[in-house]
Amino acid sequence: MTNMKYMMSGGLAFSEQKDMQKLQKNAQKGWHLSSFATLGYNLEKKEPEDVQYSIDYRKLEKGEEEEYFELFSTAGWTHVCSSYEMHIFKASPNIKPIYTDVESNIDKIERLARPVNISTIFVALIAMLFWVIMTFTNSPFQQIGNWLFICSYVLLMPMLGMLVVLQYRKWIKKC
Repeated sequence: MTNMKYMMSGGLAFSEQKDMQKLQKNAQKGWHLSSFATLGYNLEKKEPEDVQYSIDYRKLEKGEEEEYFELFSTAGWTHVCSSYEMHIFKASPNIKPIYTDVESNIDKIERLARPVNISTIFVALIAMLFWVIMTFTNSPFQQIGNWLFICSYVLLMPMLGMLVVLQYRKWIKKC
């Protein structure tokens, strides 16, 4: 029997809470989060434990990590793993959740949305450039522009969907 297993993510922008609940249920069965993986998480077999998980999105500069993780530790949260600007913590179920007020929840969503906004704008500009090439040229570049426009469009649609979901989550938190 292997001591490692993979758990697929539902997409943090779409189902962050569901992912954290699935991690909690797995920990109760003895499968604990060890690291982020491509489109999911790596879990490691250990003793069953009742814990809650929470994620924070924050870009840390050099030297900020120790103070950042100490802040969570003081509140009863243990750092589990990090990837890029995402940091997952765990705590016993009786510890107060990391995000309890509307303002901090909205701030978290805005930090998550920032790189998505930038990427979406970049891909949209690229798609427009390829559309111009496809529309206004009459040469081999037209066919190349056509294919590149289709590729950038295929990338752009899920990114726009993610932006809509993030804006919806922010709007729901305000209501």
